Order: sequence, then structure tokens, then C-alpha cells
Amino acid sequence: MSSLDDPVKADMCAGRRQMTDLGPVAESYDQLHRIDLLGEARAARGVPEGTYDSTVCAVLQASEVCLLNLARLARRTQTCLLADDIPAASRYVQWAVGFHRLLRRLGTVTFGARSVFGAGVSDGATAVSISESAGYAAYVEALRGLEDVAKGSLLTGAPELTRATIATKSIDDSLYRVLHGIRTGCHDATKWESDLTAVPIGVSRSTDELISAETLARAVAATELNADTLHGEFVALHQVPEILCAEANDHLEVAIRAIRASALSRAAQHLTACRELLDPVVEAQRVMAEHLATGEYHGFRTNLGPASGTHSLSIKQHMFRDLFKHMWNDLEAWLHSLAESSLEETLRDIDARRHDDPEAWLRHTVVDQAFKLHSAHQQWRHEHLHMPRNCLGSGGTKSMIGIPDGPQAVYKMRDAANAQHSLAAIHRARRTTLANAVPDSPLAKLITDPSSLDSELMRVVGEATREYFPQVQEQGYQPFRSGAAERNP
Repeated sequence: MSSLDDPVKADMCAGRRQMTDLGPVAESYDQLHRIDLLGEARAARGVPEGTYDSTVCAVLQASEVCLLNLARLARRTQTCLLADDIPAASRYVQWAVGFHRLLRRLGTVTFGARSVFGAGVSDGATAVSISESAGYAAYVEALRGLEDVAKGSLLTGAPELTRATIATKSIDDSLYRVLHGIRTGCHDATKWESDLTAVPIGVSRSTDELISAETLARAVAATELNADTLHGEFVALHQVPEILCAEANDHLEVAIRAIRASALSRAAQHLTACRELLDPVVEAQRVMAEHLATGEYHGFRTNLGPASGTHSLSIKQHMFRDLFKHMWNDLEAWLHSLAESSLEETLRDIDARRHDDPEAWLRHTVVDQAFKLHSAHQQWRHEHLHMPRNCLGSGGTKSMIGIPDGPQAVYKMRDAANAQHSLAAIHRARRTTLANAVPDSPLAKLITDPSSLDSELMRVVGEATREYFPQVQEQGYQPFRSGAAERNP
């Protein structure tokens, strides 16, 4: 927490990067998350974009980032056990459980991709396995070291305490959380390893070559500060979504072109692939929401510099602006082209005849997958709100790029997305609500009341954040200007 002593005092010399005693301060979102290295690894895959093969590559690359972080967490846990610091060990084990959960989601994507692209993916294909990657080897070695220490210090060194803890304690006990987290992670590892093994792919390259393991290792290592923070895990939970959203955008672009060409089975296939890829993206947000404490975030907030998720080209500009707009506009135009009747009558006709008419079933499937994709977007926006709620609080706390009242700005972005004309028109015609809350419900009234516990907690977080980072409150708004062209399929 030493950077909090005087966050403004981060050294800045002419021609040199700004520093705190934890390490360098990021100059941009791209630099913080090493988007350049992620892009380099993506460009070196050697597979066509927006395909089954590219999906497998993206999933394995995201998995590699998780494994490198699991290896780091295992080493940290081992160090804590050697120092008999059980509470700290408990913290790292719980983070590891989160990454195992994320890997399980990634394993599910490979299964879903094989299903949606069909048996043809196996024709003449080779296979890749996550167990052949450098990150996997690093994790196994780190886990073996942790096991040796845990056996020595707990099972052999304190057998009675370990037995009593397992038999009588609960999740409020730090040693119980260590033991419970280790066994939960071990069990989950058997599932994601199975799902990420012998995955067919149409190129003959080693797993490390395919995923550019060395480049990804540099991207993960480059994010570490010189102290025992959770900055690396915070960055990893942004790197995984960056990898997956870049892939999802390729599939969505193919789907939009297919809708324009009335190639409906192809459109449905790529919409499904896009949605499958977003499941672990949502999970990454959840892992961060559940594990990153307000104070831990404050500990390295200065080192984030002006980095903000709104500066993500892949997520903010391409996925949530360019492709989002084109997909719903093109979907509405396609539905209007099917009949002279209203949008509502067209959708009702499609749904009514879907079991009797193969063409109606195909049209229904495209609309169904589009709705499911938007549901995934909604889930992401919901999970994303945990960060400003938990780390900025209420009362007008600015974000790192100087947005006044950061949490309220994110709420507004979520609600504004649902006001997109075509999206709203199609949902209205299908009688599906886009609301994010039920304002008149007793539960909503209880939670949103200014005197509620939730409101009070938000107030306390806001006061603490403004106290620790007064300089952020004084800076002006720094908007996102990528200079990149609109992504127009």
C-alpha cells in the first residue's frame, strides 16, 4: 500500500516512465495490458480468421494466460505456507479457484465450437492439447512444489490441526479455505484439462507455436509490479477478454455479412460461436468482482495510469459500438425484407411456423442466437458494474480518465446500449423486455434507498477513494481517441 502514501509523488523525469515504489505507471490501456504482444500472438497463429481453427487458437491462448497466472499463484501460496501465513495463503488459493473456474468455461467453448462447426472439423485434422504448452508445464511444476510444502507443513507437520479443521471448521476459517480451495482447484483441473485435450485443428503446428507461448509469457510477465500485489491477476482478467473478444468480433463480422446475404445457417453458426466465446469473458468479470478487494485495487491504482476499459479498441469500439450497431441494423433490415407486414407480425409468423417449415426454423434460429448474444452482452455489462461500485463508490468519484461519477457513467452506458433503435424495435416486436431493473419492486426500493446498507457502503467506498486519490478528482476528462476506422463488415 506504499504507493498510497503519496500517489501524486510518483516520480516522473523527462524522457522516463512515471514510477511509484511498486513499479512503472502505465501510459495507456494498451500498454498496461500489453495489447501489442497479444496482437503479435494473434497475428502469428497462421489460421484463417473467424473460423473453427481460429476459435481453438483463441481459447488456447486465453488458457495459457490463465495457466501462467495459476503457476504464479501456486508459488505465492507455497511461500505463504512456508512462512505460516495462512490468511495470505487463503487469499491466493481463492484467486486460483477463480482462474480454475475460468479455465472450465474456456474448456466448454472448445466443446461448443466442435458442436456448432460439426463433424467436418475432424476431417484430416491434427490435434492440440493444453498439456503440451509451456504454461501448463510451468503450472504443474509450481503445483508440485506447493503440494510438497502443503504436505510437509500441514498433513505431516500439523496432522491434528489439519484433521480438526477439515472435520469441524467452515468457510470462515482461513486454513479451511486453503484446504478446501486446493481440493476444489484439483478437481476442476481434471475437467478443464480433459476439455482442452486432443482438440482437432486443421494446422500441423505444436501447441506452443500455435499460441505463441513465448510472446504470451512476455505479455503476462510484463505486467508484474515489484511488489506482492494482485496487479498481475487484474491485468490477466483483462487480457483474457481482449483475446476472446477479438475472436468474437471476427465471428460477428462474418455473421453480419451472412445476414445481409440471407446465408442464414452460416449466420446462425457464427452468432453461436460469438456467444460461446463471450461466456468466459463474463466469467472473467465475475472472478474479479468476487476476489479483488477495494484496498487491493487502491494499492496499485496509481500504476494503472490513465488506463480505462473505455479505451479498449476491441471491446469498447469494435464490439460494443461498431459491430453492435451494424448487427442490429442489418437484422432489422433483413426482417423487414421478409414481408410487407409489421416487424411484430413477421417475428410472430416466424416463431409460429418454426416447427412446420424448415425455412422458418432457420429464421427463428438466427433471431434466437442474436437474442442470446445480446443476453451475453447484458451479462457482461452487469458484471462490469461491480468494479466501479466496489472500487470507486458513490458521491461523484472520478474514474482514472476523469469521468465525473464513474459508477453512474457506467450505469448510463449500460442503459444507453439498450436504447439502440433496431435492438429496441426487435425486442419490442418480440415482446422481450430490455429493462435492467424493476424500479417499483420492494427489493429495488430497499436496495436503492439512500439510507440502505448498499448505498451506505457505496458512500464509504467513494469517500475512501477520493481521500486516497485527490489528484484524480482534479483532472479533466480524457476521452477515447483511437484513430482506428469504424469496423464495417
